[in-house]
Amino acid sequence: MSADRILVTGHLGFIASGFCERYVGAYEIVGVDFAGWGSMKKNLTPMVQDIRADIADQKTMARILDETAVQAIINFAAESHVDRSNEDDSSFWRSNVMGARTLALEARRRKIRLVHVSTDEVYGDAQSKDRPWIETDPMLPKNPYAVTKAAAEMLLKVYAEGTKNPLDVVITRGANTIGPRQFPEKAVPKAIRCFIRDEAFPLFRTPARRMWMHVKDHVEGIEAALRRGKRGEVYNLAPMAASEQVTENVIERVRDLVGRGKIRKVEDRLNYDLRYWMDASKAKDHLGWEARFDLEQTLQETVRWYLDHVDWLEEAWAKIPS
Repeated sequence: MSADRILVTGHLGFIASGFCERYVGAYEIVGVDFAGWGSMKKNLTPMVQDIRADIADQKTMARILDETAVQAIINFAAESHVDRSNEDDSSFWRSNVMGARTLALEARRRKIRLVHVSTDEVYGDAQSKDRPWIETDPMLPKNPYAVTKAAAEMLLKVYAEGTKNPLDVVITRGANTIGPRQFPEKAVPKAIRCFIRDEAFPLFRTPARRMWMHVKDHVEGIEAALRRGKRGEVYNLAPMAASEQVTENVIERVRDLVGRGKIRKVEDRLNYDLRYWMDASKAKDHLGWEARFDLEQTLQETVRWYLDHVDWLEEAWAKIPS
């Protein structure tokens, strides 16, 4: 499909700001963000229209869509921190499910495409698997955050397949993503901050494996899904197989790149998934997309950005609720 003007939700957050930075010259982008504590005004990409709104507020979103006349929506907006969802998942249901529902209903009413950005965590834990997940594998989420993302996917698929007026939705499931502007409650930026401040980074005791993907690769996969994805389909977006690595090894490499730092082992979180493991062959075959960055490139670029933007890192850290 083709679109000149698109709505990007969560444009002041991590992955969406990476998308805006990459594609602001290719599309006229209207950004909608609730501007909660996880959003940063400094993430605003020049030339992106900046609107404050709650995507779960249907009247407001309908008005915005009427006024902007966008030809597609990409939904990045989400509550995404597992530990916080274990403590209180109420905001996760509003943003991740009710927000997705609102966007879907408004997109269906206008007959425009919705690209919904989901996560590999909907699959659950691949620790006992003998092959990576493919898109037809069942969703078996193990924490409240992942449950809300899976619930949203299930609802959107019903809208795409079970109605007289089907929703033109494409769903992407992204691997563990790192890069510039990731909020520092996540492992890599948190580790960088700890190391530059000579504070010990708290690492979960049990080794866990993740596929570490550069945000630049992730947003290119999402854009490929926007243009070439098939209605109702799901696409795994994952880095090259060699980018799967134990978290401890990644944090140690981050420490090497920073040049100093300490690590201390802590008890595992509740509902701790030990492996996320995806096959992205479908995205390569159907979308013409595959990751370009290897793990070393990804880590070097990521660490360099934070070392060059320590003020951003400290400002973001100060916004994290205690």
